[in-house]
Amino acid sequence: MTTTLRPQRAHPFDLRRGEPGSRSRELLLAALVTAAVVSALSLLFNHAIDYDPDGWIVYARETFGPLAVNTDGFPAWKPLPILLIGPFTLITRGNADVYYWLFIARACAVLTVFGVAALAHRFAGRIAALLAAVFVVAAPYWFEDGTIGRDSAVSGALMTGAFLAHFHGRRNWAVVALAAMAMVRPEATPLLILYGLWMWRTRQGSLWFPALALALVTFMWLVPTIFQTGLSPFSISQNSAGAGTAGASSFPPLALVIYAAKEAHEVAALLVTIAIIASLYGLMRRRRGDGPDWLAGLWGRTSDELLVLGTAILWILIVAVETAKGFSGNPRYTAAAEALFFVVGAVVAVRAVERSRAAQITVAAVCAAATVALGVHPFDSARTLIQQRDRQAYNITKQLAMFKCPGYYVANQYNNAYLAELSGQPLQDSINWHLPKAYLKDGAYRFVYCKRS
Repeated sequence: MTTTLRPQRAHPFDLRRGEPGSRSRELLLAALVTAAVVSALSLLFNHAIDYDPDGWIVYARETFGPLAVNTDGFPAWKPLPILLIGPFTLITRGNADVYYWLFIARACAVLTVFGVAALAHRFAGRIAALLAAVFVVAAPYWFEDGTIGRDSAVSGALMTGAFLAHFHGRRNWAVVALAAMAMVRPEATPLLILYGLWMWRTRQGSLWFPALALALVTFMWLVPTIFQTGLSPFSISQNSAGAGTAGASSFPPLALVIYAAKEAHEVAALLVTIAIIASLYGLMRRRRGDGPDWLAGLWGRTSDELLVLGTAILWILIVAVETAKGFSGNPRYTAAAEALFFVVGAVVAVRAVERSRAAQITVAAVCAAATVALGVHPFDSARTLIQQRDRQAYNITKQLAMFKCPGYYVANQYNNAYLAELSGQPLQDSINWHLPKAYLKDGAYRFVYCKRS
């Protein structure tokens, strides 16, 4: 008697090379198209940009133009935005540069949602994927940072992309994602080194490719700044903690962890705490030779799950050490780890009632509703900040057109990046540290001043 084996249904997020019938390319294309469409449509309603990305545009223009870049100041030099924006600036100037970077950043924000959902689906199915997507969208940083072009959205998309590529055998693509992430967030550099060593030791790939990627990352971070200023970007960025950052607290590492939990919201933070306990408990049981039980099964069933949680924790620890060494510890520095925490939290919520689909839907709905409710106030704050950034650019543009300056236009340290991008001046020539933070005259804020010499 001949037994006919039924073909297994392909996993919807399977990216294995050459698998017949795989929907991976179609799903990836759908995600990219959706992200591009949403990002493009968003530009019709708002094109507010934050201080740092506006400064990156100036750096990109100078790097790919007269090669007269001056990185001795703020905003911080970031290689990836410069590499992405620079070629575009060769053919255009003005608002087109702003639209271009915002298109990239907002598309990455949408791709972060897809990436987190894909990872959660891999571990616990559709309900977990939907809950993970809600966690991302309700996170304080997602809407605000994605809208105004901060690096949070980019690092989140690259982090989830690196894990998806790794889980489906695309080792070199994982290296590319880690290297790109390391050029926007230096905390990813240790991950790139560890991954390259793992590939070499396990014969999953050659050592030359991650080594070449690491060399590029190192060159792009160090050479432009050291050649121009004689200082590394780390020296320039030290002792820069401002009010509201972990670095300005009495015990920066602990403050950083608390800020990270707040950025993830209370529900996800609680679920991640349970996942950490479950993972440690499960490791102890396996070491004793005991089988799994309910608590141990919530997270940490496989090495892949431990890798996701361990990477997120390692990222937080790296940022905490940086903060202890004098760096600001802005909450957005933890965004890449929080993307992984959202995966962990969603899976734990669903697995807690794994035997009942109705219970899974109920628990996921309660977690989603609580997260959205807790996110109302941060959303309002983000909307206010976005409107403020929009008004700043509008007022600076208006004030530039009102009077002609025989020397340089200058602004204070909170607005020099906007002024430099709009006027075409270097960042350091556009700043006057003695100007007031805000000066109200005739019912309007004064942003632009004239420096005659």
